[in-house]
Amino acid sequence: MKTVAIIPTYQTAPYIKDVITDTKNYLNDILVVDDGSTDGSGDIASDCGVKVITHETNNGKGAALKTGFNYAIKHGYDAVITLDADGQHKAKYIPDFMNMYAKTRAGLIIGSRKSDKADMSFPRRCSNFLTSHMLSFLLCAYIEDSQSGYRLITTDLLKQVELKSDRYELETEIIIRAITHGFKTAFVPIKVVYGANFPSSISHFADTFRWVKMVLEEI
Repeated sequence: MKTVAIIPTYQTAPYIKDVITDTKNYLNDILVVDDGSTDGSGDIASDCGVKVITHETNNGKGAALKTGFNYAIKHGYDAVITLDADGQHKAKYIPDFMNMYAKTRAGLIIGSRKSDKADMSFPRRCSNFLTSHMLSFLLCAYIEDSQSGYRLITTDLLKQVELKSDRYELETEIIIRAITHGFKTAFVPIKVVYGANFPSSISHFADTFRWVKMVLEEI
């Protein structure tokens, strides 16, 4: 399966080189979408020898992902693997995503942190628990981890859905679109790296409001 890693980045200069180096151990094709960084993140990625697409201004993680999805479709990829650029997602799990696809042919495979909660902050645990259970109820489908950005998505799915969101809620929108369009969803267990070196760029109030608004509109 022809697969490209998509790494949206914004102000991740201290980490992006290591993320790319790690990913290169498992995938040859890597696309970094620099979403208006001013710290040289895109230049560092380019120096690593990978494809870089640059947004002149910061448009949001969802917008960066959609740029990557369009690239993957245009260049004939069968699937994308999405990873965060801050080092929380370890590329060693990429083979697990590939193996799960071989077993299930799922259009969306999500890296689940269900068994990796020891280092997750209490607010993050609560948020993921509530959103995952809410989506499971509304969609009548078990959603193990709704907020994980570490995913395999087939371009067959991406070609058939119209994604509207430009920020973090896009990741939930993808789940909704996948299930409502009849695509199978699967999960693989992952562990992520949390800590002070990886500050969250989520604006909790604003992003929560957009998330709720999007879910209500879609469902």
